[in-house]
Amino acid sequence: MKRGLGVALACVVGVMPLLGTGTAWAAESYPVKTTLDGRTVKDPDVPVGTKRVADLYPAGSDVDLVCQQRGPGYGGSDIWDLTTDGLWVPDAYVLTGSTGMVMPECRIPQAFPARVDLNGRLHKGDAADAPGSVPDRYRAGQQITIDCQAATGNGMIWDHTGDGLWVPDTYVSTGTDGFVAGLPRCDTDGIEGHGSGVHGRNTGPAGPSTGTTAEKLTRVLDAATSQLGKGLTYAWGAGGKGGPSSGIHHYPDGDPAEGDDYDRFGFDCSGLTLYAYWAGAGIDIGSWTGPQYQQGRAVALAQRAPGDLVFWGPDADDPSTTTHVAIYLGDDRILEAAPPRDTSSVHVASLGSHGQPLTTVRRILG
Repeated sequence: MKRGLGVALACVVGVMPLLGTGTAWAAESYPVKTTLDGRTVKDPDVPVGTKRVADLYPAGSDVDLVCQQRGPGYGGSDIWDLTTDGLWVPDAYVLTGSTGMVMPECRIPQAFPARVDLNGRLHKGDAADAPGSVPDRYRAGQQITIDCQAATGNGMIWDHTGDGLWVPDTYVSTGTDGFVAGLPRCDTDGIEGHGSGVHGRNTGPAGPSTGTTAEKLTRVLDAATSQLGKGLTYAWGAGGKGGPSSGIHHYPDGDPAEGDDYDRFGFDCSGLTLYAYWAGAGIDIGSWTGPQYQQGRAVALAQRAPGDLVFWGPDADDPSTTTHVAIYLGDDRILEAAPPRDTSSVHVASLGSHGQPLTTVRRILG
């Protein structure tokens, strides 16, 4: 599905059958406030993988919605939006022009008739006589309750039934050869995240600058911790105001054996801190550790508080020699983007994990 970069609040992009009821609804397009992941479940904390695609909807792009449903609170709202990709996004970060429901309520599951007698399978893609299959579980004409759909490697669509079984979609009369609008995906197979498509520091919308110092700090810390569990990799020069991006350094330390940061997607240390303060409070703290070490005011390390920037380097009097930065969380914990270059490169660590920090931290707020 093509997604434009317009900012129209609502434009009808197509009419899709609300199958199983004989009526129809319209998909509508809205811009997103910030880069959003797509989830197969209404769960803010589900990790990136089979249930979540990272950075599927870039900040400022349009997302096509078909229905809404209430779920766990996230971002100040308990409304979740189902996209035409069959993935959930939190409504708090979609500019629908309302804090309430603006789309029909999702009807999940939906029921459709079987075209022929069908065996129920334990796994999508199973043969009709695979171990665990239930012969003739669904008779021709029988209504089958479907709660989600998924793709296999050959592009076939499979339907997951209310009995916890799988049937090939081609033998179910859903009224379409594709995925049914208003039904979520069961997994992320066949859905590719595209990230920002940018190497190095990127751009993104500034977060709100309003509120008390405490409220701003909360938003900054929330922006930083929102990047945990997304499977992001450390990449030199990566990340910025728009969130994670690809790196700019081909081979760290000139050693090809270390891999190619240019092809890695995530943050480096100062890219993460830049994102946190920009997305959380609309503050540009600079694009690398040097200028960041000159922001706000100097506070003794012993007086550190959550939200302070902690630095490492050989010379506390020379910002150009700083080598690492992290956000202090409290209780001698920091949040950082740091090697090793694996899917947990954005992580929480102890204050002393890189040795003794510089004797002053920078307090950006307060």
